[in-house]
Amino acid sequence: MRQITNIHDKFFQETFTRQEIAKSFLRHYLPKSLLSNLDMRTLNIIKDSFIDRELREHFSDILYTARFRNTDLYIYLLFEHKSYRENPEALQILRYKVRIWEQYVKKHPKARKVPPTFSMLLYHGKSRWTVSRKFQTIVEQSNDRLLKKYVPEFRYKLCDISHLPDDKIRGDVLGRIVLLVAKYVFRPDLREKLPQILSLFHAVADRRTAFEILEVLLRYVVRATEKFDENDIREIVEQSSIGEDIMQTFIDKYISQEEIRLLLRLMEARFGKLPPVGKGKN
Repeated sequence: MRQITNIHDKFFQETFTRQEIAKSFLRHYLPKSLLSNLDMRTLNIIKDSFIDRELREHFSDILYTARFRNTDLYIYLLFEHKSYRENPEALQILRYKVRIWEQYVKKHPKARKVPPTFSMLLYHGKSRWTVSRKFQTIVEQSNDRLLKKYVPEFRYKLCDISHLPDDKIRGDVLGRIVLLVAKYVFRPDLREKLPQILSLFHAVADRRTAFEILEVLLRYVVRATEKFDENDIREIVEQSSIGEDIMQTFIDKYISQEEIRLLLRLMEARFGKLPPVGKGKN
């Protein structure tokens, strides 16, 4: 698996490659006509990326497969974390569709057909989405009766959570928490909204999963915004009604980690730069 360096990419990979969050999102955002014919029990997550290296600052992607009637359906989810308009998204998605099919043919050299693909774009940028989702609109004279049948025809599904009211963001509890954090991460009212969002953890039955996702989300918020320090995070956790067991476990672990960081800083101030663990002299 490729090395993850972008903080938004890391957040996306750590959340949407979890079965419970992926299924929650797909159940609530796939078109009902597809969902009713999809066997979600067969959902498989493929972590291969089809994005050009220079575009990873702007996009992340995950490919899912599941049984659709009597075949496999590929569901390609593209996550846009920075507005990108140099090339139309429809053109980018077409390129990724082709790469998915090329990979399939390489793995199945005797295949005479490729599986259907359904593309979704998850967007959480600051501005509203105004770009057309139909590929034909980026081709000159695509509606000309002499040319129309020669122009590729497809559209992608857009999930723009940036301007959806909170009560319109659908999903199971964990899925909603992840989408709400993604919605507010670029907004100035993030600090105000976080305790309310984290309070939703109270309804998560699996406490270990809740703790793991809480860590992922708070690490993402700290690194993506660079506006929160240790005291801010502790206050936010204490202000939210996430459940005493989760809160205490998190604070205990967080304080323990902070004490270790403080000790390392003191040691470096006294002895200079310390060698990485396992890299010292024998």
